[in-house]
Amino acid sequence: MKKRIVIFLLSIISAQDIDNSYTLKWQNLPWGAGGLIPAGPPWSMVGPFDFDGDNMGDFIISSSYAGEYCNGVYHYEAIENDSIELLWVYTYYDLSCAPDNYSSVAVGDLDGDNNMEILSLSDTEPGLLNQNGLQIFEWSTDSMSFLSAPTATWDMGLDSVWEAGQIFVADIDGDSNQEVIVSIMDGPWGATGSSRLMIFELDNSNYTSPSWSVEFEDNIWTNWSGYNISVGDLDQDGFQEIYIIGYEYYHIIIYESTGENSYEYQTDFYVSESTYDRGNQSMIITDINNDGLNELFAVTSGTNTLDGGTLLTPGYFYAVSGTDDVAQLSFDNFNYFNSYSGGLRQIIRGDADGDGNPNLYIAGHYNEAIYDWEFIGDDPFGITSYTEHIVFIDDTTDDFTTIGDVTQQDQGKVRVAKLFSGDIDNDGNGDIVFTSASFAVDKPHVFMIEHEVGLSSEDPTVVKQSEYQLNQNYPNPFNPSTQFQYFLPKSGYIELAIYDIRGYLIYMFHDGNQRAGKHNIQWTGVDQDYNRVPNGVYFCRLKTETSSRTMKMVLAK
Repeated sequence: MKKRIVIFLLSIISAQDIDNSYTLKWQNLPWGAGGLIPAGPPWSMVGPFDFDGDNMGDFIISSSYAGEYCNGVYHYEAIENDSIELLWVYTYYDLSCAPDNYSSVAVGDLDGDNNMEILSLSDTEPGLLNQNGLQIFEWSTDSMSFLSAPTATWDMGLDSVWEAGQIFVADIDGDSNQEVIVSIMDGPWGATGSSRLMIFELDNSNYTSPSWSVEFEDNIWTNWSGYNISVGDLDQDGFQEIYIIGYEYYHIIIYESTGENSYEYQTDFYVSESTYDRGNQSMIITDINNDGLNELFAVTSGTNTLDGGTLLTPGYFYAVSGTDDVAQLSFDNFNYFNSYSGGLRQIIRGDADGDGNPNLYIAGHYNEAIYDWEFIGDDPFGITSYTEHIVFIDDTTDDFTTIGDVTQQDQGKVRVAKLFSGDIDNDGNGDIVFTSASFAVDKPHVFMIEHEVGLSSEDPTVVKQSEYQLNQNYPNPFNPSTQFQYFLPKSGYIELAIYDIRGYLIYMFHDGNQRAGKHNIQWTGVDQDYNRVPNGVYFCRLKTETSSRTMKMVLAK
């Protein structure tokens, strides 16, 4: 594939590009108002989940160090329409409390007991005892909460100071056991040194006396190359790839699972020779046009360094074409879409407006915005196949704030960092939940916006829903949970259920009358008795008095 040559133009968003069908529904208290939820700027967020089975969305956030408070982990849940509540907090007073201390979180079920766990990866500090940077908190069905103290801890065999990069949980090698993938960086933050990739699993399913098996480990001799992790099968050979993403120089390192407990390095490449072209913040592998071929979408951060009040480099948005051999992937596969002054932090897929068209939601950073790229065409790499809108923007603050005696650059903004979409309050309207990594004490850190049917949206491509619809689940294949939407043009009797390939009923969501409109469902891969079902093919059927719709899903453990 021939490399595309483009002229980089900064994206300029005008008023007509703002989608007014999204409104701010909830935000937490400002940090400076004593809210301290989180205690410092959020670093990591995962969701949505449904830990207690009440059809209300849960999510987990980790925060960085701030003032006298160390970093911590926070469990939020939607409790009613347009309302979110903080339910559980754990603050790390026993780990490093140095500035620029961070933690990253993931959710999994390593011991296979059907009780989900929070896995937290946090910084350690030299010369201090009991520096267990990996801490695990298990969900208790007795208290219907996460346990107040760690269920298990591990130092991961590391005896020096290190910075938490990223943590990711999934069954990567297909052995029906979830692996933990972590990236760590030799510290302290900003130091020149190596990074490390580790892949391990709990091999005895026992947190009372845990035994950890390290399946793969590799030292990465480049600056800050454990900044993010993405997993997927871009070359679609049946083996999952692991993308380790560098911060400086926009560096990508790719590994691939080659069988049970087996992994191999594939390739790595630099996109830039400049440290200011700060690297890839987020990737997502998905089949955006449902043609059976995966695409990869990537966003970069740019730099927060100012030159005369202007950020030196923007963040970039790319669509990356696939290959039949991921070892051959290079920057030649990157198709430039747009650039954004202020940089980008995360990209996810969703359909918050419920029109059946897939959306790519992108977290702007110093530009205080969330961008919506909706796929309406056929070509995933053609920019005319998408419409772009802003679904959130906050430009009410100045660009600077003072912490102590130091004036910080661009820290007073709502710096959108992490986001996810789904109907977390189960009211039939799609939501986007996002965090702000701002150090501004007068700003909240967690926000929820919601798409409201009937409000103005200037996108002429919105599908008018006039018939029963059952939309494809996402992700698919999935593990451990997936979500989907269905639409009822009128109120009436429905059956919504999951069946196995033999036609046996697995799980009944609804059997009775239901109101018209959009409805959002999450399935956690369990049967009616809340037992985990085996991996394989399942079918979701929406049956009404006059019609029937069926959707195929794949649970891959």
